[in-house]
Amino acid sequence: MLKGLNQEQKAAVEHFGSPLLLLAGAGSGKTKVLTHKIGYLIKEKNIKPHRILAITFTKKAAQEMAGRVERMLSIKPRSISTFHSFCVRVLREDIAALGRNFDKNFIIYDQTDSKKTVKDILRRLNLDPKETDAAQKTISKAKQTYRDNIVEYIAGMPFPQNQHAETANAYQTDLERSNALDYDDLIHYTAHLFVTRPEVRGKWQDRYDFFMVDEFQDTNEIQYSLIKLLSAGNRNNIFVVGDPFQTIYTWRGAVPENILKFGREFNATEMRLEKNYRSTKKILDVANIVIGNVDRMWADKVLTLHTDKEEEGEVEYRSAEGNDAENRHIAEKIIALAKTEKYSYSDMAILIRMSFLSRGLESSFMRYGIPYEIVRGLAFYERAEVKNLLCYLRLMSNTRDRAAFDRVVNTPSRGIGKKAIGMITGNFKTGWVQALRDTRFSQKQRVNADALISMLLKHGDTVEEKPYTVLMSVIRELNYLEYLKEEYKEDHEDRIENVSELSNVLLSIEKAGKPFSEFMEDSLLASDQDRISQEESVKIMTIHAAKGLEWPVVFLPAMEEGIFPSERSLESGAALEEERRLFYVACTRAKEGLYLSSADYRMKFGRTSQMLRSRYIGEVMEVISGGKKE
Repeated sequence: MLKGLNQEQKAAVEHFGSPLLLLAGAGSGKTKVLTHKIGYLIKEKNIKPHRILAITFTKKAAQEMAGRVERMLSIKPRSISTFHSFCVRVLREDIAALGRNFDKNFIIYDQTDSKKTVKDILRRLNLDPKETDAAQKTISKAKQTYRDNIVEYIAGMPFPQNQHAETANAYQTDLERSNALDYDDLIHYTAHLFVTRPEVRGKWQDRYDFFMVDEFQDTNEIQYSLIKLLSAGNRNNIFVVGDPFQTIYTWRGAVPENILKFGREFNATEMRLEKNYRSTKKILDVANIVIGNVDRMWADKVLTLHTDKEEEGEVEYRSAEGNDAENRHIAEKIIALAKTEKYSYSDMAILIRMSFLSRGLESSFMRYGIPYEIVRGLAFYERAEVKNLLCYLRLMSNTRDRAAFDRVVNTPSRGIGKKAIGMITGNFKTGWVQALRDTRFSQKQRVNADALISMLLKHGDTVEEKPYTVLMSVIRELNYLEYLKEEYKEDHEDRIENVSELSNVLLSIEKAGKPFSEFMEDSLLASDQDRISQEESVKIMTIHAAKGLEWPVVFLPAMEEGIFPSERSLESGAALEEERRLFYVACTRAKEGLYLSSADYRMKFGRTSQMLRSRYIGEVMEVISGGKKE
């Protein structure tokens, strides 16, 4: 279990009997330490695999960790998961203990479902639908800070957030009526169970002998509370790994101070991993200089990355006259690197600070014939033709699902207008099948409504075990492919191909015996990284989406004030600190080549705007130029 580990890694794996905080720099082998730690606990400390709970932030990271453990021990670990997946497991088993109108077959609303629900509520309350994003953000923020009653908490917030208390109350009521939870509810309700129901908390505490948490710097307030609650019965057997200088998610609730708090509250031993196995020396020199200028508060936590690699690696900066010239330069550099045969297109990534930068890169890559993939945008399961069909299956599985009902009731059109939908909603008591039955329709509407009822009831008992079989029946009964041809004349062929792909996915799910609800959880809780294809292409993505990934060659375009660091960050010292950490994360994605660039001017709203070179370029220019000062 200790083979292939350096001294620092070995010490972290062998540590046992008291809380441990491991500060692990980028590329320092933290995943290796986590997996070897699991192996060590099983082999040397005789802890059963299912009694080790390891939590990380992305499904991709959890799968990688589980795969490594399985290859190392020939044991399939069952307790390596994301925060959200763990909480789903708790709630599937114990949600009834909340004493609310939920059952274990609850569905999870994605961002689109949640947004539509909030917008509908604002309209219902005669409030401005333009406040949808602000209301949704306030509700999410409230759930990330554990409170027994989030509506009261929002009401006590300063203006203008406190205006959203009524919306939050209606939103939570609508979710409960639909037997639905949003992403934040998964952790919020689990924490609520652990706080208010000691017998539930005790049951889950007793299931585990050891707790591990990866990416601890990304935990928010409620996630930290959840870890404290879970480990309360066994505080000595907890191991957390993090790097405060890779905290880039404070905008969605991450609290980097949790690392400091953990050290104090758990009286944790602190260890460090500073040897980097990913990047060459010159790239690490750039990263170390930038992160060495952080706020004094973190001065004693700064990790100085070093490597045994002899090759210097290439770090280059180039200033272009305009953004078109910069994109051309990047395209030409990619082609030149690919021609050396040292690198393939999939060895290269363009990491952008803002998503608008992808348009110019796309145009340039198309002109030069460079294969590329943009890792963002509409996910497959969010495409209208796919989501509509999934909502039919969701509604069969849970006839209380409001978001699913709203999508399918008139897709394809059944002639059920707003007035009729208002009557159906008013008749809702136990579910949408009951509401449809209790509504007085015109003769034509009644025929269509009864056909929908028949479809929902016919497949309700089989959709969980046979999602592919049910999907194909729904497509036939709705004449769905003909509907797509009529509704989307311009691109119906692409949409039909997407439906075909959905059928392929559900066929594999059905053959594997995987329940439909579990498939929905996996697709809803997936991150951008889980959607990266293995195709031979240059990847274009935001730096946030790239965290945890690596490539031999990385390009960082638009290194300009107002873009990187962003214009908004210039107004706040804390935001500027986060931009610095973001640049550090971007640099440490590169293994051998790091290519920075900027443009002297960009077009904004049809006018030419002069751009200033990013401050970070000035800080690292001496390293880039080989010791020569500008």
